[in-house]
Formats: sequence, C-alpha cells, structure tokens
Amino acid sequence: MTSVSDDLHELGEFLVSTAAAVVRRVPTDGMDISLAAARVLARIKDNGPCRISDLAVQERSSQPTITNHIKRLESAGLVERTLDPSDARAWLIDLTALGRQRLLDIRTQLGTNVEPMLERLSARDRKALRSGLEVMQKLIATS
Repeated sequence: MTSVSDDLHELGEFLVSTAAAVVRRVPTDGMDISLAAARVLARIKDNGPCRISDLAVQERSSQPTITNHIKRLESAGLVERTLDPSDARAWLIDLTALGRQRLLDIRTQLGTNVEPMLERLSARDRKALRSGLEVMQKLIATS
C-alpha cells in the first residue's frame, strides 16, 4: 500500500514533467522572441517591477543570463528600467505598454499553435483537461 506522501510525490512529479513536456512540444511558429524571453516577460507581468537579481532567482537562472535577456527586451522596447525608490543604486525592470501587448500576442500565438494538438482530443478529454487546468490555476493561486 502506498502512503499519501508517496502518492503526492508521484502526482507532483507527473504534473511538473507533463507540463514541461507540453511546453517543449508546442510549436513556436510566429514568435519573434524565445520562450525563455517570453517567460521573463510573463514573470514581470505576474510579479510587477523587480530587480534583475530577483528575476534571476525567480527564473532559477544566472544573473548574467537574465541581464542579457533584459538588454535584448529593453532594446526591443518591451521592458524599461526605472530607479528603485528604495535603493538609488539599483534598477527596477517593468514591462512597457508594447511589452504587455507583445506578451498577449505571444500567448495568443501559442494558443493558436497548440490547437492542432487539442483537436485530436475527444470532447470528454478536452473537458477533463479544462477541469485539470482549473485545478492547476487554484494550485498556483495558493502558492
């Protein structure tokens, strides 16, 4: 007999590995920035203005890697730097209006790109997937 702890561990492992596999399989046709850069935009949108060092920790990435993403996103007009009011030596990174729109466009494009995968599912499976995604949203909201 498996313990609740073992069952939760297995469920967690299955959740993370399946979500990652889906993301890896979604075509990126029509996207003009990388998925990693899109993730940075989404993180800033979700968490608000933040320092590069905080983004690096949140994205589990090195500070130089995030700095390079920010430089490219800034030159594209998608993010902007402002002085941190709590520390004039530091910068806060935030999305520009164009960055917010580009993130929306990326999400729309990814949704379009995943449609062929979803079309192969039965109506029953799509309903179950929607229910599972609603549960995932609750999970994210409470973490």
